[in-house]
Amino acid sequence: MPSTLKRSRRRELTLTRSFTNAIQDKVHPDQRLRIEGRERRPFLIDRTNGCSHVTLASTPEAANAPALTSRPSMALSLYHSPNPDVPVHPIHLLPPELLMHVFVLGCLDDVMFPVLVSHVCHSWRAIALHAHSLWRRVSLNPRSRQDMWKERIRRARLCTLDVAFKSDPCLNLSHDIDTLTLQMHLLAPRVSTLRSLDIRFDTHKPYLWNAALGPLCRPSSYLWDHRSPNPGDQYFNGPIEAVKLESLILQYPQNDDTKQFTLFGGFAPKLRRLTLDGVRLTWIPELFGNLTYLDYTHHGFSSGQEAIEEILSMLQVSSQIRVLRLCFLSKVMERQVLHLQARLLVDEVVTLPFLESLSLHVDGAQADISSELTSIVSRLSVPDLRKLCLLDSRTLDASWSPNRNGKSFAGLHAFVDGLYPRLERTSLMHLTAEGRWVKPSLLSKLSENMTSLKTVTVNSVTRVVGFTASE
Repeated sequence: MPSTLKRSRRRELTLTRSFTNAIQDKVHPDQRLRIEGRERRPFLIDRTNGCSHVTLASTPEAANAPALTSRPSMALSLYHSPNPDVPVHPIHLLPPELLMHVFVLGCLDDVMFPVLVSHVCHSWRAIALHAHSLWRRVSLNPRSRQDMWKERIRRARLCTLDVAFKSDPCLNLSHDIDTLTLQMHLLAPRVSTLRSLDIRFDTHKPYLWNAALGPLCRPSSYLWDHRSPNPGDQYFNGPIEAVKLESLILQYPQNDDTKQFTLFGGFAPKLRRLTLDGVRLTWIPELFGNLTYLDYTHHGFSSGQEAIEEILSMLQVSSQIRVLRLCFLSKVMERQVLHLQARLLVDEVVTLPFLESLSLHVDGAQADISSELTSIVSRLSVPDLRKLCLLDSRTLDASWSPNRNGKSFAGLHAFVDGLYPRLERTSLMHLTAEGRWVKPSLLSKLSENMTSLKTVTVNSVTRVVGFTASE
């Protein structure tokens, strides 16, 4: 039985007035406005074809506003209210370039700022969606919503990403292996677009570094056996190499995993800034040879001559650094550390020709300067050194006072004896000493013999060169 809803005959196509007006709006918008007597000055102009697409303002200044030449599609997304009689808000008179710059600055303080501005109005949402750099910041914590950050990464398109893994201090939550594995699975396909990576763990959980750094590594056999990649090999097909990475921070002070990681397939040519605390990495020139900033806290899995050669070999590879912050901690291990490593070939004196700032830290729990730190400093050649900072973390304690805790390190004389010959060949201009590094007689000796020295800062008090003090 035939359906009763079937048309008996086809409807003839007719050119209605509304359809005609819609076509005219797309082809000749200016002519359409003149016909209706509502001509306005355009604000955004699509320079690809020279015709105006948007009407947001009616001031002469807006007529001369620059167009978004970098993204002409944004001009197509910003349109005025369907009701032409609605007055234009003054905020819409601002150039989109200025608004975009304000949005970028706001993202530096609040990672959720792009979401806030995209919900203000249609114009701001169009600007936010077309400004891909607004969505580059990704901050993952144990309570992060995977779907939200996945969408934000998609909105970043081909823009480089700034990714941070941090605990939530307000809720006293720390990462667990399952959550961290899911988050790294979300990030792994975009490793090649990373501009910065910041991973910090405050509390101890087993195998956290395995979960966090495992997806960023290739098996060691691929690096050292020189095997050619197979078409179906997932390790070679995956985007492991961080070709755009500029800054890397890895901090896990309570780490007890002695495993050595080789990150990003051993290739990160743009890496310039590196902060390490509690992790052992394979130090190769293709990965760390171009560093200009290094903040290194020794992991504590090695000590004595082994630790000295390990750190000096690292500095020998990263000889282009300009800022070096070095802290040597002694860690008590509950079990023996088994680590097989080839003998390191380290020069007797390691030269850092571009080093301008050297900061040496001593942890508050340490009773004295470690012999390893004294030996390392005595084997460094720093001809271009301008600033030397001797820092004691005990001074960060609110109860610390130089009058009550004024006793200096017992090994300070030996340290200065090893450091002084290296400083004689430098152009040192600024010297800073805090806490137990302060010994007036030694500081006076340094200030008298260093002809290029200009300022000496003792416990946050800066003095000109030439001051004298008694023991």
